[in-house]
Amino acid sequence: MKAVQWTVFIDMLGFKKLNSAVTSDEQAQDLLDFMTGNRNVLLELQAGVEQRYKQDSVFNLYEWYDAKTAFISDSIVLTFKPKEVARETNPDKVMMHSANALMIIIMRLGLLMHRCLLDKKITFRGGISTQYCDINESFAVGAGLSAANEAEGKAVYARLALADDVVRNTALMAWIRKLFRMMYGDSEFLVEEDGVTYVNALDFMLAGGDMSTPAVSNAIRLPEGRIAVMATRQKNEVFLNAQKALVIEMIREFYAAYRKDYADENCRKGNRRVLEKYFWLRRYHNAAVEKRRLPGFAF
Repeated sequence: MKAVQWTVFIDMLGFKKLNSAVTSDEQAQDLLDFMTGNRNVLLELQAGVEQRYKQDSVFNLYEWYDAKTAFISDSIVLTFKPKEVARETNPDKVMMHSANALMIIIMRLGLLMHRCLLDKKITFRGGISTQYCDINESFAVGAGLSAANEAEGKAVYARLALADDVVRNTALMAWIRKLFRMMYGDSEFLVEEDGVTYVNALDFMLAGGDMSTPAVSNAIRLPEGRIAVMATRQKNEVFLNAQKALVIEMIREFYAAYRKDYADENCRKGNRRVLEKYFWLRRYHNAAVEKRRLPGFAF
């Protein structure tokens, strides 16, 4: 049997501003190095965890999936293309493995999100589909790419929205929620808001350092687990501080522009749209830190 395919389309928010500031070979090389580094984060992570997954008796990711990535300007396409696993004939287990694969994808994107925020003060939004996609070098094709791209447009804010094909798969949605609750408690991995269902990626990131969750409380029983959890907590704190600083800076910048250009209707509306996105990110950030009992990072 084959697991569900996952296809993700990512658009970097703030890249246009970075790109518009490039006026020299040195600046161009810096931005190119940043984008190359983003690609390497995903490729190196894939190579680094492959051996560990091969030793996993419960779920060997690379037995079930062929992971492919393409970077197209400021967009990223990621697909986990399923392989045939003849030995598994239980549809429920296959659906569980499919849900597990989505969580692994979000872990990888969390690391990329961390790098983008710290290195260039940008974040991203995306769309996720279960339809077909294939990638060859920098070329990506398939209905899954189109569906993920469409979902990214509906995301509006800095979040990862699910395409309709994912939401309609009730068995898959149930397993995604069940697996997250088993590992990280009662917090929701999937959130529905104003007709958009999205992955609660920030809470997922924070859950990895929450001592009260089942997965973390089990991990800290071993020395290597305690080290990994503490590293996660430290990384989360760095990310939260950086995100807090970014949102404050952007709200100040665009509110000043909103007031300055208020008489120009087009500029006023454009600045207000941007402000709404950062106001949403502030609410989302504060809700996540409140739920994970991290009030020091609220603002």
